Amino acid sequence: MRTLLLALGLLLAPVMTAGAVSSDECRPLRDRQLNGHTFQLPILQQSALVTTHVGLREGLARYDVPDVPFGENGRRDVLLVGVQQTLDLGLRLTDWLALSGFARGTIVLGTDAPSLVAQGGTLDLVGQAGLVVRLLRNDTSGTQISLRASGGIDRGKDLTLLPFARAIVDDPLPTLEDVVTGEVAQYLLEPSSEKIANGGVYLAQALGQSFSLQASGAAEYAWQKRTPFNTLAGARLEQTTYAVRVTLAAALTADLHPRLGIPIAVMGEYLFLTGRQTSVLFPDRTLNSSTLALGVYYSGRPHLQLGVGAVTTLKAEPRRGLGPRGMTQESGEPTLSYGQFILRYIF
Repeated sequence: MRTLLLALGLLLAPVMTAGAVSSDECRPLRDRQLNGHTFQLPILQQSALVTTHVGLREGLARYDVPDVPFGENGRRDVLLVGVQQTLDLGLRLTDWLALSGFARGTIVLGTDAPSLVAQGGTLDLVGQAGLVVRLLRNDTSGTQISLRASGGIDRGKDLTLLPFARAIVDDPLPTLEDVVTGEVAQYLLEPSSEKIANGGVYLAQALGQSFSLQASGAAEYAWQKRTPFNTLAGARLEQTTYAVRVTLAAALTADLHPRLGIPIAVMGEYLFLTGRQTSVLFPDRTLNSSTLALGVYYSGRPHLQLGVGAVTTLKAEPRRGLGPRGMTQESGEPTLSYGQFILRYIF
C-alpha cells in the first residue's frame, strides 16, 4: 500500500512546463538521456547508465516443475508459487563512476499437498554490491558503454517434507521430542549458500528520440555449498560445487512520448544463459536457458520509472527430489513465470 501511495504521489506531483526544465530535473535527465531519448532500466540485465537511484520491485511467481521424484510413487508434475521483493540502490560518485547494489528476498511454496511433500518450499535471501564505470559517452551518436563488476552472497533454506516424512516412517518408535528437536527434525530444513563474483560490459544506444537498444555480455562464477543431513553420519555433510554462468542480453524500447505525447514506453527483452554447473551426486550439467520479458512503463518524468513487467524463463535449472530407496534425483527442466511491479526514483 505504501508503495502504491508513493507512486500515486509522484504521478500527481507538478509536471514541468513545456520548454522549461527545473534545476532538480536536469541531473536525472542527463543521466538517463542520450540523443534526446530517455532510457528505461531493464528487468533482465543491468544498465550502462551511471545514476543515483532507489527502487522497489515486487513480484508474484509461478514455478512449473515437471517429473519431480516422489519417493516410491514415481514422478509427478508439481506447481509452486512465490513472492519476491527487491530493493535497488545506486549512488553516482562522479559522472563516470557509481556504486550499485540490490537486496532480494524470495519465498516459494507448493500449491497443494503433493507439491508440498515433493518440493516443500524455499526461502532465499540475496545481496550484491559493486561498481559501474563509464568507458564511453557520445551524446551525438547516442552511445554509452560501461563496465560493471560486483560480488554477493545468496543464502537459502529448503523445506524438505518428503525426507522428513520418510525419516518418521523409517523410525519404528519416534518420540515427539525426536520429531521436533532430535535427529528427525534435521531432515526438515536443508541450508544452502552461494558466493558470487561477476562482471560484464554494457551498452546503451539511442535510436532517435523514440527508440533505443540496451545490450550486455556478462560472466559469473559461483562458489556453492549445501549441507544435507546424513543418517549414517548422524550429522550434516558439506557438499561444495561451483557454477560458471555466461549471459547475453538485449532490450529494445519504444517510447510513445516524444512523437505522440503519450507517456508510455514499452520494452521487450531477451536473455540467453549458458555455462557449466557441477554436482556432487550427478554429472556436470551444461546450462542452457532462455528468458523473455515485456515491460510497460510511465515515461512522463525523468525522475521516475514506474511500470509493470512479465517474465518467462524456459529450461530453468532442475530441482532435486527424493526417489525410490531414498536416492536423490533431479526433476525435469522447470518453467518459471513471474510478474513485477516496478518503482524507481532517479535523483
